[in-house]
Amino acid sequence: MKKTTAPTTPESSPKAGELRRRAEKRLQAQPLVTDFIQSATDTQRLIHELQVHQIELEMQNDELLQARSELEAGLEKYRDLYDFAPVGYLTLDCEGMVQEANLAAASLLGIARSRLHLRRFGLSVVASDRPVFAGFLAKIFAGQDQGREFCEVKLLKDGQPQVVVRIEAAAVSGQECRVVLEDFTELKRAEADRLILNKLESTGILAGGIAHDFNNLLTVILLDLELALESTVPGARLTQLLEEAKKAGWTARGLTHQLITFSDGGAPVRKPVHLAVVIQESSRAAASGSRMRCEFSLADNLWPVAADAEQIGQVIRNLVQNAREAMPGESVVSVRAENVVLPAGEKSSLPPGDYVQVSIADQGGGIAKEVLPKIFDPYFSTKEKGSQKGMGLGLTICHSIIQKHEGMITVKSEAGAGATFQILLPASRKLPPPEKTISGPASQPLPGKILVMDDEDTVRNVIGTIFQQMGHTVELAADGEHAIQAYQNAKREGNPFDVVMLDLTVHAGLGGRETLETLRQFDPAVQAVVMSGYFNDPVLLEPERHGFKDALAKPFNRDQLQKLISRLMDNRSAP
Repeated sequence: MKKTTAPTTPESSPKAGELRRRAEKRLQAQPLVTDFIQSATDTQRLIHELQVHQIELEMQNDELLQARSELEAGLEKYRDLYDFAPVGYLTLDCEGMVQEANLAAASLLGIARSRLHLRRFGLSVVASDRPVFAGFLAKIFAGQDQGREFCEVKLLKDGQPQVVVRIEAAAVSGQECRVVLEDFTELKRAEADRLILNKLESTGILAGGIAHDFNNLLTVILLDLELALESTVPGARLTQLLEEAKKAGWTARGLTHQLITFSDGGAPVRKPVHLAVVIQESSRAAASGSRMRCEFSLADNLWPVAADAEQIGQVIRNLVQNAREAMPGESVVSVRAENVVLPAGEKSSLPPGDYVQVSIADQGGGIAKEVLPKIFDPYFSTKEKGSQKGMGLGLTICHSIIQKHEGMITVKSEAGAGATFQILLPASRKLPPPEKTISGPASQPLPGKILVMDDEDTVRNVIGTIFQQMGHTVELAADGEHAIQAYQNAKREGNPFDVVMLDLTVHAGLGGRETLETLRQFDPAVQAVVMSGYFNDPVLLEPERHGFKDALAKPFNRDQLQKLISRLMDNRSAP
């Protein structure tokens, strides 16, 4: 028979001692159930010890239940953190089978979490990246130091663009590893945008100088053609040839506009503007002469945007022209514009706020998957040399313009399913100013005295000849210093110039802006016109802010000169 001994509490345990004291205190507060036992002190002590231990067990049970409740609450909180984390979490075995996944991982993969269990992760990786992932997985489990490994792959998502993810993983045993998935799609797109802009920098330096010089040459060519046409018989073969050359010259002007977009001179002068008219006019101009029809869906309450209307029009023309080339027969291009509000984090390269979104969709053959990442690169073109020759700058120019407007341009396309280009431009809180009334046909200006300053001999000579044919007295100057001297001499002699034509950029000597500053000190009433081959130069776009009465973008024609001089001469003769 076993000897029964009273349970004892180890005095060496502080926790047990504390529990003992608490149990004793609770026992004292309870009614005594052993008052009837008076015969044996040992029996009373034994019963006392049993009651204390019973209470200790009850208290321990209460504490265990409390601890369990707190642990379950903590587990629930961390389960929520796990499930709703902004990155994907996975547990994979050494074969790449999914053992566990959070909701973010399921969203990135485009598969319900319930279907991910025991599914091979590599099936969600694009075929071209599967060898990379297989090597990555093998490296994780081959490592002895349990260190972290990284790789980048693209994931497949049915009906959606591929997702670029960065994978970070570490083995937790020889059979399992923990994986973190981060969506790098927007970051990669932003990096691609920066790369394109970097590529454009060197192109822009060259393009700006070429375009400026080319516009000077076009000015001479076009004005000389107009002079030559005055000496030909209407309807004659020579007249037709000269008219064709003149038309080609104005087409070449469009190329210089594209080149200038790359240069510093192509920086947009942004003003509040309603896009509806710009979109419609530019789209119809690009579709003119084809069997393609533009179908517009423009929101009635379209917000104004802070934009350079000329440059945005150029973007629309380029995109509609691309749609036209993708659908050479009878077809429809869809042009939409609507207001959108971007929440924070929607586009990593754009801040949240109000935007106007323009979409141009064609029904052509689409863009091949391997071509899509390259379409905005300078000089990349899928056009064959021939009837559709291209510089490979059209989409690059669109990208550059939209970037300079602090917006974004993207494309969605699949081979055989057409392409949709989307543009996001920041909305403006300011309303556009009222449109200026278009002036009527040019009238014969009153005879006057005109000073022409340009550092290119051929340019100033042909402008001088045109003015002389209009009946004006003309004096020519090669730079600002000679123009200032000529103006001051004429003023002192009592035979001042009515109008001064100043070239903005002079290779050696004072340019137009510096020359005007000196002239205005001598004669605040000077009527000066600025000329430049940089059609988007801020001085050319806002001449009044810089003291000029008007501006002419090179190349220009005789009619433009005549309208401008008529207006200035009328101002001079008005009381």
